[in-house]
Amino acid sequence: MLPVIPALAAAVAALATALTLPLDVARPPDAPVAAAIEFRQAEAEAGPGLTQVEKDGQSLYLRPEIIVSTADIASAEMIFDPLWGQPTVSLVLKDAARDRLAAFTESHVGKILAITIDGTLLTAPVIQSPIPDGRLQISGVESLAQAQDLARKLGRPPMPTTRSLAEALETHLP
Repeated sequence: MLPVIPALAAAVAALATALTLPLDVARPPDAPVAAAIEFRQAEAEAGPGLTQVEKDGQSLYLRPEIIVSTADIASAEMIFDPLWGQPTVSLVLKDAARDRLAAFTESHVGKILAITIDGTLLTAPVIQSPIPDGRLQISGVESLAQAQDLARKLGRPPMPTTRSLAEALETHLP
């Protein structure tokens, strides 16, 4: 039985080493890459520290502070606007983002809230009233396919490209 102990010790050492090595995580070819959504306050005029974005020949200038991002989304689904019948993306925010957006929209009624996807301006509505419940709809998508794709991408958190075996195990252990 004694020869088993060195073999067992070697196996434990190998496992300990494997737990700290990077592990390439392959993304299935059909898995969508999560979209990077950002909600930022926008200005109509250029100014220091502002980033210019354009859509349909109109320029807006984004403030650097991100109010809501992809990581703040609890769920996303494509729905049809009940009034106009247009495809829209319905979002539900996580609690901290809900509170942040509520405070922001309450103090910025009448201001522009730009929504960008992967750095491209999607829409820039003027805040009409506070958004207290963390539920909102993004209109301005160009087609049903774009709305479905966006909802699918926003509904999935980004997959890391590399992580250790220990990290992989931690996410699956109770």
